Amino acid sequence: MGKKKPHFVDTLKLHGYIDNYGNVRLNNSPLTELPEPFEVKGFLDIEGSQIKRLPDGLTVNGYVNAANTVLTRFPKIEVGGYINLTGSKVTVLPTGLKVNGDLSLVDTPIAALPRRLNVKGNLYLGNTKVKTLPPDLRVDGNLYIRGTQVETVPETVRVGGRIYR
Repeated sequence: MGKKKPHFVDTLKLHGYIDNYGNVRLNNSPLTELPEPFEVKGFLDIEGSQIKRLPDGLTVNGYVNAANTVLTRFPKIEVGGYINLTGSKVTVLPTGLKVNGDLSLVDTPIAALPRRLNVKGNLYLGNTKVKTLPPDLRVDGNLYIRGTQVETVPETVRVGGRIYR
């Protein structure tokens, strides 16, 4: 049984938050959830909102800014740009997550990165509880591990830019 399309009332809840370019701004919003499935033609900005989870059927053609949110997990969703989780409560990322830009996990309680994480931009891990890096990590840009307990970078980790310790 497939997922049902959102009812007109579900999309009406977001009225006034979607601009003419398909960007969705829910900064500091009291909303706690988004309709499922949900496609964002531009970017999704939920910084400081009360959204507790992102729907599995979410597609974002631009970037996702979920900084300083109460999100505890980030689903394996399609995102066209960077993902900013700075200051969020995220502790879990999905295996095989592909990020088409930068990924910021700065000041989050995350303790482990998932296997097959692929970041096309920079990966920021400052002030996290990460102690080790998965052997199949791929970062096309720079890797920032200052403020972590990471002592060694496995030889199998591929970093296209520099490693900042």
